[in-house]
Amino acid sequence: MKKSLLALAVASVAMSSVASAAVVYDKDGTSVEMYGRVQSVLYSTHAAANDYSDISTQTSGRLGFNLRTPLNDSIAAYANAEWDVADNDKTADDNGDDSFDVRRLYVGTDFGNYGKLQAGRFEDAIYWNVTSYSDVYEDWGCYGQLGDADKRDGMLMYSWSGYGVNFMATYGTAKDGQTVEGAWATSETLDIDNSYAFAVGYTTPDVWFGPISVNLGYGSTNFQSDVGSAKKNLGYDSYDNYAASLAWGSIDVGPYIAAVWNMRDFNMNGTYDDYTVQGVEAVVAYGFENGVSIRTGYQWLNTESYDDNSKDANAHIIPVYVNYNVTPNFNVWAEARFDVGSDDEFYNYTHETYDLTENVYSCGARYTF
Repeated sequence: MKKSLLALAVASVAMSSVASAAVVYDKDGTSVEMYGRVQSVLYSTHAAANDYSDISTQTSGRLGFNLRTPLNDSIAAYANAEWDVADNDKTADDNGDDSFDVRRLYVGTDFGNYGKLQAGRFEDAIYWNVTSYSDVYEDWGCYGQLGDADKRDGMLMYSWSGYGVNFMATYGTAKDGQTVEGAWATSETLDIDNSYAFAVGYTTPDVWFGPISVNLGYGSTNFQSDVGSAKKNLGYDSYDNYAASLAWGSIDVGPYIAAVWNMRDFNMNGTYDDYTVQGVEAVVAYGFENGVSIRTGYQWLNTESYDDNSKDANAHIIPVYVNYNVTPNFNVWAEARFDVGSDDEFYNYTHETYDLTENVYSCGARYTF
């Protein structure tokens, strides 16, 4: 088998940020790797992150470290620290300008055949094990899935893989001001009491052009309900999260096909009606040996209130992405998002979070190390 299920998921996330890592220290099994990137992206009208929707160039960077040291012959400790650096109004993971913000930060123990246990800031099991298979674009992807930006503090994760099976379980402790995609009434930021998620998948050996992965996930999150936090949470009580995905091939070279379904069922305590957010993402991609890759597909996102059937809106978009890896350390790309019938009401129902009726474009260049 060329790639395990977990390797495919990690590759789909890392492809936009890490092409290589430099080993800055390696002695007696203890190693420190440094990696990062600097990129500049030109955004079209209605795509740039400024108050006037003018054409704009945004430059940002990323810096990360992987650390590992053996504790005995079969157990090792590891850690990861990764930051985003931005000189613009908005990046994928934060809304501040001239920022230096933590993206992921965790420490863990690798027990070999018995799995891994880690704690810190990262996404839950559903993202890593299920929905990340369609996270293959730069800017105009992940509209049909939920949780790709939900990097939360206070997370615990156990993971195990073997015989083609990959299992992950995460638990989130109480933390304030955490990202919750789909919680549009609070600008997708809520105080969390606790959360948990489970995800399991199976990856076959190669079938024609690559392995086939089938994945399922479920999770639940409870929000703080005391007087102080209730005002900030604006009636959000909890949500249940369901996800499934199917992927075939490798995103690196050759054909790649993936489909992801994700739904969050929000339970409210009276301020708003209970509602669901669900989406589907389909990806068709091909990577050539010369470093050129082409990716496209279809994304659907829906929001519907249980108590008011008229509050039902859909977004339909098609992303197109062309990338050229000039060298392993330098790549250029062009990307577009086309509206194919999104409801005008969708913008209002998401509290002006997503305006997907405009066609937008971007092109960029990135140096990675």
